[in-house]
Amino acid sequence: MRCILLVTGFIIVAPAFLVGCRSLQFNKFAGKTPGNALENSVIDDLHDGRLDVSLDRACLIASGVNTDKRLQAYLKKIDLLISRIDRETDVNNINDPLTKARTIFGWLRNNASEGTYNDCYDIRDTLNLQVGNCLSYAIRFTIICRHCGIDIQNVFIPGHIYNALTSNGKTEYFEHTHSDGIVKSADMDSPGRKVMKDEELIAEIFLYKARNANNDLHYDESIKYCQWASKCNPDDSRPVILLMDNYIAKKKYEDAYLCLHDYISRHPDDKNSFKKTYKLLQRLCKKGDNAEQK
Repeated sequence: MRCILLVTGFIIVAPAFLVGCRSLQFNKFAGKTPGNALENSVIDDLHDGRLDVSLDRACLIASGVNTDKRLQAYLKKIDLLISRIDRETDVNNINDPLTKARTIFGWLRNNASEGTYNDCYDIRDTLNLQVGNCLSYAIRFTIICRHCGIDIQNVFIPGHIYNALTSNGKTEYFEHTHSDGIVKSADMDSPGRKVMKDEELIAEIFLYKARNANNDLHYDESIKYCQWASKCNPDDSRPVILLMDNYIAKKKYEDAYLCLHDYISRHPDDKNSFKKTYKLLQRLCKKGDNAEQK
């Protein structure tokens, strides 16, 4: 089953030069909203655009682990899971990375995968309940493979994530949410296919949280997670679209306008995709300015 990444009904567009609203620095949109100490540590770590903290820690914190005590408890859960795989398989006696990855993948599917749920992105649920979606299962597989010295890749296509490994000229794909464990040929050949960075995996977690908060009408919370998703993956338009949706819901049209301005200034090739929204936001900004002058 395919996981559903962010889809909004508000598809938006704008030209490279946005005029009509008062000027404002974009730094307020770039991940400045504070979180708890652990969340802030991950966001601060990304100041250079690179995630230095380990993937397991970053994913746990992004999922919602908010104290060091709980973080250590979940890291212990991961260690215990790896220890069990070590005991119940011959993974430590295998030299070929592909065979080793197949062994781990097979064990997880048979012993630690109880169900697939589209919105189950939280790595805590995958560790506690052995349920997940393509994102959380792929993250768990990546963490364990890296512990075993396997350079596994996370592959993104619109709406889905799977894993891939290339060794000695051979490539194998690992599908966590289809019953047969086989990646569809259409997914392997998708024009939107890309190998993900760790930062982009973290962005996907924040993006899920932003979407869920938006659905619950918790716009300020959604804004925070949109900002953090953009901080992790500044080239992704999805958190920008949702961020604007939140601002519009709060009638902060100028913020929505300037948010779009910043994105388009950094991605001018996308300007033709945003014409209708540019006009809409321009009208809303002008209406707001006129109301203030009365």
